Amino acid sequence: MASFTVEKCPQSYDEYKFVLDALHLEKARNELNETDENRAQSLAQMREWIAKHPHINKCRTDSMFLLRFLRMRKFSVPMAQESLERYLTALRSFPQWFRNLDPLDEEIRHLNKAGVLTNLGRDSLGRTIVLIRVHAFDTERFTSADLIRQIMLLLETTTDEEESQINGYVAIADYEAVSLKLLSVWSLADVSNAAESLFQSFPLRIQEIHAIGVPRFLKIVIDLTLSYMSEKIRNRVYCHKSLDDAKKHLELSLLTTDYEGGTQNPDQLAEDFIKCAERKRNQLLLMDEMEIDTSRYHFGGQQNTVLSEIETGMVGSFKKLNVD
Repeated sequence: MASFTVEKCPQSYDEYKFVLDALHLEKARNELNETDENRAQSLAQMREWIAKHPHINKCRTDSMFLLRFLRMRKFSVPMAQESLERYLTALRSFPQWFRNLDPLDEEIRHLNKAGVLTNLGRDSLGRTIVLIRVHAFDTERFTSADLIRQIMLLLETTTDEEESQINGYVAIADYEAVSLKLLSVWSLADVSNAAESLFQSFPLRIQEIHAIGVPRFLKIVIDLTLSYMSEKIRNRVYCHKSLDDAKKHLELSLLTTDYEGGTQNPDQLAEDFIKCAERKRNQLLLMDEMEIDTSRYHFGGQQNTVLSEIETGMVGSFKKLNVD
């Protein structure tokens, strides 16, 4: 059993054992360059690097945590190390989003119950499917920080699962019937920093993003978000005018019962998720204890440059997405 600690150089490390089936083993080898030998060597290199790192003071070193970064970077150890530095910097730079991700917190539980963000489980390809119902976000009750915290809670709760690390994620963002009031709770600085944290710092294998019914008044927000994605991820973003247009890309039975063809009870999914988070509460609260000297790393420096590039059409924009 893994020992969850933030000691950068513990007396001993957990022994990793691959527990998934042969199909996942083959997929990890073919898509992520993962072999038993490479995995063992890479984990050892990551641990030695963390132990000697002059700016990392506290960090988890258990196998499942480090494999988040190694698998995302296809076992390029230098790239995984850079990703870990960025991740730790994000944790320390934005405490309003990452600190006290406690599933017992009343605000977290209330937003979870509202059904803005739902873990739909895994599709036939083993990918973790996340549904975001933007219209369910109560702008009178919640802030942008509340939503980002909910996203991070879901990701932190699922990214230690090997299926999520190997098969990745699919996001379905439903913008239909969204109110113009949504813009009142988001500053461009928050959009910029959140997008940079999510797409450039968080160890996440994004397989597809489906945006449904995006209103034109959100164009600048969408363009700013897209600017922080790699070209590879931007090519996996699909815009659909309506759910009917999106149906051919989705496994409809995974949707909640308030969608045509959906079979899952949204209240039960919300309850199942918060129970899962409660079981991982100790791991979630360890995020508060991880430390890195952030003076060498900075977030948000690109914002003004990115905004000017959006205006001049130099970066990928909403108009260039896959649309059906």
